[in-house]
Amino acid sequence: MTFLTKTTTLAAALLLTACAHHQNVRPSSDGNHYVDLYGETKTEVSKQAFKQAKSYCKESKSKPYVVSEKVDYIGNMSEQDYLTKRNIADAVEAAGTAMWIFGRSHVDDAGAALSIGGDIAGDALGDPYQLHLVFNCG
Repeated sequence: MTFLTKTTTLAAALLLTACAHHQNVRPSSDGNHYVDLYGETKTEVSKQAFKQAKSYCKESKSKPYVVSEKVDYIGNMSEQDYLTKRNIADAVEAAGTAMWIFGRSHVDDAGAALSIGGDIAGDALGDPYQLHLVFNCG
């Protein structure tokens, strides 16, 4: 695979995963709306929920105002063990991706395997953070 082909493939994959609207927003008649999501990290799940709130409010040409936000860890291992394993999986995936993009011959093959393996390991850890966001549009 050439560098351009690899870069194009990765860019296309990122674009496909970047599309988000507000499929998890649950409107309410009292003006407060709800988003319940699960995610890999507290930061990721919080960003995704607020992004959906923004998208929802944008339809009425308004902005979201957070009423409350609660994130809980609900994983089946200790949170510290989860974070350690998540960091290892992310590091393996990143190293593999770099090898895949910049490597030659067997190095890029090994990089591809590492990148995919790190991604699979990360996915196997699941989405142990549960977020409940309450917001209104103003």
